[in-house]
Amino acid sequence: MQVHVKLIATYIQHLPPGTSGNITTVDVPVGSTVEEILIPFGIPMDDSSVIVLNGLTVDLNTPVSEGDTISAFSAIAGG
Repeated sequence: MQVHVKLIATYIQHLPPGTSGNITTVDVPVGSTVEEILIPFGIPMDDSSVIVLNGLTVDLNTPVSEGDTISAFSAIAGG
């Protein structure tokens, strides 16, 4: 199944080379969790990251569904 990974701000650097914009689509096995999908991207899985599934904060062990969008960005941002 396919899900979308959207990396924002400084996390854009974790996208695969050649990615256009800040979102990529990945093929994952049915039953994959948010954490399993983000691990290959090198996203920190601690309080330094904000990770949401379809716009909602979820547990990292939440399974994803076809077409879902996982977004991640640094919890530390200046303004």
